[in-house]
Amino acid sequence: MKTILLCIDTDVERANEQVKSVTELPLETEQVRIVLYHVFRADDENADAENLKSVSEAIERLEEAGFTVEVAQSSGNAVRNILDQAAELDADVISLAGRKRSPTGKALFGSVTQDVILKSNRTVLLSTAE
Repeated sequence: MKTILLCIDTDVERANEQVKSVTELPLETEQVRIVLYHVFRADDENADAENLKSVSEAIERLEEAGFTVEVAQSSGNAVRNILDQAAELDADVISLAGRKRSPTGKALFGSVTQDVILKSNRTVLLSTAE
């Protein structure tokens, strides 16, 4: 079985692009496990990723496509948590949603996507919303 760690934020449009990028791959859905993963910025014991619209819509669309979907969450440093979660799951693929930023914006604000790509030894599937 293949495992895809689909790292999802709160942006519904980006989440939809990620789901589309996965569902368009030539995969045997019964052989793929998808873990939707959200990293909250702050530690809030009442936070529940399944209450996020981006997550609930992604679950619905992925299940409609025939995938088995699990939800996981954490809080804190997104890059470290994504890499740790990928290692814990032994994920075959990390799916990320990129944001269109200028080179200056990337330099000033950093990029979780860029850091995960550079620090991971796993395949990274990058989706960007139009």
